[in-house]
Amino acid sequence: MQTFKIIRNIADVQPIVADKKEIRFLSQPNGLTIGCYLFADNKTFDSPEALECRGVAFGADGLIVSRPLHKFFNVGEKDWLTPDLLLARDDIAAVFEKLDGSMIATAWVDGRLLLRSKKSFNSEVVQLANAFLAEPANQHIRGFAEDVASRGLTAIFELTHPDARIVVEQDQPALRLLHVRDNVSGDYVLLDSTHVVHTLIGQYSVPMVPRYDGMTVAQVLESLGGMEGREGYVIQFRNGDMTKVKCPWYVRLHRSISFLRERDIARLALAEELDDVKGALVEAGVTLTAVEEVEARLKTILAEMMDQIETMYETGRHLDRKDFALANKGHPLFGLAMQRYQGKDVPLLDWYERNRLKDDFGLRTLASDTLAEAMEG
Repeated sequence: MQTFKIIRNIADVQPIVADKKEIRFLSQPNGLTIGCYLFADNKTFDSPEALECRGVAFGADGLIVSRPLHKFFNVGEKDWLTPDLLLARDDIAAVFEKLDGSMIATAWVDGRLLLRSKKSFNSEVVQLANAFLAEPANQHIRGFAEDVASRGLTAIFELTHPDARIVVEQDQPALRLLHVRDNVSGDYVLLDSTHVVHTLIGQYSVPMVPRYDGMTVAQVLESLGGMEGREGYVIQFRNGDMTKVKCPWYVRLHRSISFLRERDIARLALAEELDDVKGALVEAGVTLTAVEEVEARLKTILAEMMDQIETMYETGRHLDRKDFALANKGHPLFGLAMQRYQGKDVPLLDWYERNRLKDDFGLRTLASDTLAEAMEG
């Protein structure tokens, strides 16, 4: 197993990524702190600590309470993930289906189970997951989640739900186990066949994300062309690292591969979908230089805006609500600062897309129309 970054306390991560304004450690209404990137470019994930800032969470005492999946990339997105290099590897530990859903992870806080998404303990998908686990028919999944979380592990599920559809239509809600991580070591304990978690999975009859034992990288890539109604695969290697690949059907349906104008690239980055496109762009012969320039410019803009919000909050957090409003009324970001003051999620990315995106990014095409048509077909 790969030795991931040992994390016991927020101090093991936060100071090391402090220079990255796109990564924030924001306090939650329940007193916890989540460290997560709000936006990213190709320089964001350049350290083991940064790779963990995909939702790592800490308690009021600073101790780690939840460790979801580390940041990993698409086939073709990085130099070490080209198909040729992957085909030469013989160290596959697991291949599992990439469901078109939302990540839900566990946390154990003050002797009770909490569910969370990547950035929140109270998002809409978390509320859907809580409602799902509250149903009598799903108490076995809840029991497993509580048992695992109380052992200093994070159970990571994939929620698919008719009310949280992304691309693939869902007939009914389901919560399936994707992985389990050790909070401190970061090990993916499902890779250890002797770990107690395997006994717990059987004991609680926990539904799992489909896995395909014995499948090779070549078989994964060859099967994508005929895949429909599904998103793709995640390949995990024995050192713990992972890569993901999506089938052409899903990419075409999502239509993201044809978005080659700078405004569309920025919009994909806001939606955290740009990394799903980079590998396909490279394969189609599109250099990523222009794409990454847009990505970097967006990061700078959003970082400056987040700094302004944090400055208003830190300067006025001691004020009552009326005085805080009077002190900041008229600032373009006042509404977002007020949400920060009230302890709510700050929907900066949504606000930016609605109010500023079209002013900052134009319709300049980053590749030729002919290439775009070839990629779309």
